[in-house]
Amino acid sequence: MGEQKRCLVVYATGSGCTEDVARWIAEELEANGVTADVRPADDDPACAGYDAAIVGSGVRAGAWHKQARRWVVRNAEALRTMPVAFFTVGLKMAESEKNAAEVRGYTDALIQQIGLSPVEIGLFAGWSQMKRFTLPERLVLKALKAPDGDFRDEAAVRAWTSGLLDRLGML
Repeated sequence: MGEQKRCLVVYATGSGCTEDVARWIAEELEANGVTADVRPADDDPACAGYDAAIVGSGVRAGAWHKQARRWVVRNAEALRTMPVAFFTVGLKMAESEKNAAEVRGYTDALIQQIGLSPVEIGLFAGWSQMKRFTLPERLVLKALKAPDGDFRDEAAVRAWTSGLLDRLGML
């Protein structure tokens, strides 16, 4: 039996929503025999010693969080040497599946900037829990008539992760 595979799961979040999604991803990896380390992009984790990476962010103002974008750009060279998957968590995915192309665009812009070809891009619904947002964010969400609630689908996140194992070289 070979050495246990290691996957780095990096995320950025404003309200905590995406941190939970990253943890579900790591738990699913672990359940499939992969060592998974979950780290916020702010910690600037190094890619060295990992066989693959999964990187995700919540969305603010039509873009990934600055910390996630910065981490991906700083680590682009290392990310090009390993299998990588991206995921984006946003409330727009809860509103309608028709929003998938728009949400995918938030991730595509970053991928094009650094010239990376991820094995997969996951798009997941987020939450709108007003107490978790700043006053300006709450005002914007109210003006946009954003639905209130937690629209995340843990089973979908775990199924997506299981489907990645082969493409990430984890099997």
